[in-house]
Amino acid sequence: MAAGHRVAEALALHLAAIHPRTAAAALGQVTYAVLPTSSDEQGLRVAESFLGRIGGRVPAVIGVGRLAARPVELRRSRADADRALRVLGSGRTRRRAARLSDVYAASLLEELTDRMAAEDDLPDGPVIRLLAYDAEHNTALTETLDAWLSTFGDVAAAAAAVHIHPNTFRYRLKRLAVVADIDLDDPEARFEAMLQLRLRPPKS
Repeated sequence: MAAGHRVAEALALHLAAIHPRTAAAALGQVTYAVLPTSSDEQGLRVAESFLGRIGGRVPAVIGVGRLAARPVELRRSRADADRALRVLGSGRTRRRAARLSDVYAASLLEELTDRMAAEDDLPDGPVIRLLAYDAEHNTALTETLDAWLSTFGDVAAAAAAVHIHPNTFRYRLKRLAVVADIDLDDPEARFEAMLQLRLRPPKS
């Protein structure tokens, strides 16, 4: 399915050229399509082919549902596609087409964020402390932690990612450990920090 009414007709024509028994319908800002296929992998290839055809002229993304062997399974396939589509439109990935299995972790983060917001259960912790400190002192300690975790503790690679000297990075790393009150040698603490970083809204 592709977001936006502007691509609905183009998608329907594209699918009809592939198989005469396709069906497509726009519901709100989303166009849903059913394509006879042998696998969700084939469905993904069709989606990528369509997006390649329209190029960047229209900002469209496509979520591909799992294979539905029976009509009763279409609802689950649509739910998969909806979850993938949400991730594709969230800014958490640069992909334009995906199955739920391709973006499953990001989908779980979206759902966890929803639950936290609904239950007013925003966690306090090292990342929250770093964000507050950065905002007050115009520093980049949160970015430092994110880079270090993303490079599995490789200081040279992390420093290069944020464009600073490794010695400067090491100083910031020591500073953030104090500010955030986090033990960077503790795997549980690192996992919690990484999760909190991923739960932040994507940068616009």
